[in-house]
Amino acid sequence: MGEVTIEKTLFVYSINNLLKKDKVRFYYALKGRDGKSGIVKELGIEYLGKAVLLVPRKHEEEVKEFLNYWNLVFSIKKMIVENEKT
Repeated sequence: MGEVTIEKTLFVYSINNLLKKDKVRFYYALKGRDGKSGIVKELGIEYLGKAVLLVPRKHEEEVKEFLNYWNLVFSIKKMIVENEKT
């Protein structure tokens, strides 16, 4: 029917440097205690898998700040995603 292009940023990060207790705290901040809230829900982030986030471009800086707060090593790739409307 039609395609919509959306600018997104792919974040790949590592939590290997965190202590076990901090890994749990990080996960709660990321996805909430219920697994459905946290920064992922708040910013409309797609959690693609372990340590991979697809972030709307408008929230890229907030996610960088979030990952830097946790002193995580991460890489980013900017992309354009086409969503096909049906």
